[in-house]
Amino acid sequence: MIEKLRKYVNLDRLGARIPVPADAVTALSLAVALVGVYLTWVGWPAWPFIAVVGALDVLDGAVARSRGTAGRPGALLDSTLDRYTDAFILLYFYRSAPHLLIYLALLGTFLISYVRARAESLGLSMRGVGFMERAERILYLFAASIVGLFVEGALAPALYLYAALVNAAAAYRFLAAYLALKR
Repeated sequence: MIEKLRKYVNLDRLGARIPVPADAVTALSLAVALVGVYLTWVGWPAWPFIAVVGALDVLDGAVARSRGTAGRPGALLDSTLDRYTDAFILLYFYRSAPHLLIYLALLGTFLISYVRARAESLGLSMRGVGFMERAERILYLFAASIVGLFVEGALAPALYLYAALVNAAAAYRFLAAYLALKR
């Protein structure tokens, strides 16, 4: 859904001001996410790390486009490191939620991306198909982590809803791709 806003919001001018290559921004996102795992386990709140990872995720593409360096190697690096950061972000909640819940949330999160990648490798365009794309997932977990700080007992239900949404989104995306391939 948020993917559809890209045509209205152009961050390339901001990307041109970033003094490091896009791949470095992508790697920094991974580093922030990894440091966040440790710091959340020792008591820091998750939301600052989720916010920084989300911002860097938006900026790496803007940097690449503004410099004319966007290409397949960077896209592969970005997609791969994004899966690691997705896992690290969910690990922020490992101590405060049932482990099976975190596993199911991770499964749905990965399947959304996998179904898109597989469908696109089969020649389909999956851009903007479905819901709970990466930006939406990051925003959801950011909001859930803040609400969880102020509302006692709110984090676990928010994570249950997240797990349900990402798995429903993966199923929806799969069904859309499957039906498109059958035509």
